[in-house]
Amino acid sequence: MKKFEGKVALVAAASSGIGKGIAKVLSGNGCSVAIFSRNADRLKDTADEIEKETGNRVAHYHADLRQRESLSGLVDFVHRSLGKIDFLVMNYGDPKLAPFTELTDEDWDENIDMFLRSTIFLTKASLRDMEGRGGRIVFVTSMTTKMGFENFAISGSLRSAIVNLAKVISLEHAARGVTVNSISQGYVLTDRVRSIARTQSERKGITFEDALNDIRNTIPMKRFASAEEIGNLVSFLCSDEASYITGVNLQIDGGFVRFPF
Repeated sequence: MKKFEGKVALVAAASSGIGKGIAKVLSGNGCSVAIFSRNADRLKDTADEIEKETGNRVAHYHADLRQRESLSGLVDFVHRSLGKIDFLVMNYGDPKLAPFTELTDEDWDENIDMFLRSTIFLTKASLRDMEGRGGRIVFVTSMTTKMGFENFAISGSLRSAIVNLAKVISLEHAARGVTVNSISQGYVLTDRVRSIARTQSERKGITFEDALNDIRNTIPMKRFASAEEIGNLVSFLCSDEASYITGVNLQIDGGFVRFPF
């Protein structure tokens, strides 16, 4: 029997990248997984791929974290398709990168919807499912919660708010058997990192591969993480082995962040 057999997980923004890696690991460990994303075509392909690879049910739902109305039927869909939610994994899309003074009110509103309002809505709904049963909630943030980066004002501020929110909810629900944690991952070789490398390539007048290597060389381990490695950490936090871990923010960054605490 796989350790998550009989459990239901809801994974946000999971049609590709880190979300897909998390969904794949949870499914491989026996979990029934519901994934959602704003990319409808890629979403179905991802669900079919994971289901074929793991042999476990993967339900998919087209929804946009930035649009509350598109999330309104999501939880009911999960209930109808798989049952009550045991694990909620809040992964997110990529926020806009720009100098602070170039960010518009619309940029901030859109990303507050994506990060904060979607998290509040789905966490409240999942906690209702977990009441009296226990459960696991994991917020996927980034190393921008640990150190500042130019052009990352939205990511750094809103993801840091998510880390603090996780701590507060963990305190309020610890006695009810629900753990709430966040992770701050470093560089994972996703479309986002490739986009950053392309921008640096153009700015510095170097090749894309050289720009990618420049990023890689800033990591003490001298390699990027895979999405499945992030999935392994999330899977651990959802497991019984992590039942006494709550309210923490865990780094998984190959040693990138130097601050020791």
